[in-house]
Amino acid sequence: MGKSSDNGLTDSLRPSRVVVLIDASPDALRALETAAELAGRHQVPLLAVSVEEPDRARSAAFPFAGEVGAVSGAIRPLDETLLGRRRDSGPASIRRVIEDTVRGAGVAWELVVVHGRLVEEVLALSGPGDLLMLGRVGWSARLGRRLGGAPLVLARNAAGAVQICSAEPVRRPGRIAVLIEEVGSAQTLLKSAAARARAIDRDLLVLLAPQADEDEFKRLTETIGDMGRLWRLRVLQDMGTGEVLRILAEERAVELVVARSGAWLNSPAADRLLTHWRMPVMVMPSG
Repeated sequence: MGKSSDNGLTDSLRPSRVVVLIDASPDALRALETAAELAGRHQVPLLAVSVEEPDRARSAAFPFAGEVGAVSGAIRPLDETLLGRRRDSGPASIRRVIEDTVRGAGVAWELVVVHGRLVEEVLALSGPGDLLMLGRVGWSARLGRRLGGAPLVLARNAAGAVQICSAEPVRRPGRIAVLIEEVGSAQTLLKSAAARARAIDRDLLVLLAPQADEDEFKRLTETIGDMGRLWRLRVLQDMGTGEVLRILAEERAVELVVARSGAWLNSPAADRLLTHWRMPVMVMPSG
């Protein structure tokens, strides 16, 4: 692997452990790289999780089961024996990828292979002090999806912070954007976003929801103090996908930080925006 990534280097977070969901997709491999960098920097353990869902294995028993070639698009019979061989060799292959990625970082790491529903298994393995790293899309990229179903569910329901990573190259220069919906409860989120921007030498962009009190926000920034090298405020006209995407593009944002407690993350607008916007997203826990 070996290539450096600033795809959301999270110096401002102090996790007790970094947990990464790993498969062979480019986004997941970038998540692994970023997770290894962070674990090495803070000298915390790295837990890699590979989930084998039972439905796919069971489907091979049906005589009509098939699979679609990732490159050719050809439909071919799903061979139960071949599928079993892939499943048996999978952990060894993943282990080699992790070893190559963490080599020289001095990171204590562990690979856990679990069998079950992806979301339930990952939520059970991660806790409030963990930073959970996810790729935007895994095997479903073969179906043309640009955002998998699991990342948003995990981002909305995990106990700790979640970063959704992308294999897309990060633009330079670019800003860290933070979405502030309720000024009264925004202090922790704003401090975290400002610290992240300082740590990776990026400017900070604050997106203020239309209903938020701008004067109250300015008073909040005075109590926080140092907001980083450079920062600017943009008040959104509305919370629609088009408006948020427009501002992110104008400001050359390279990452979006949001609060789990906010209404936006649980809205259809979040699904639409995160499907189209391919930069990393950091979801901070409530409180």
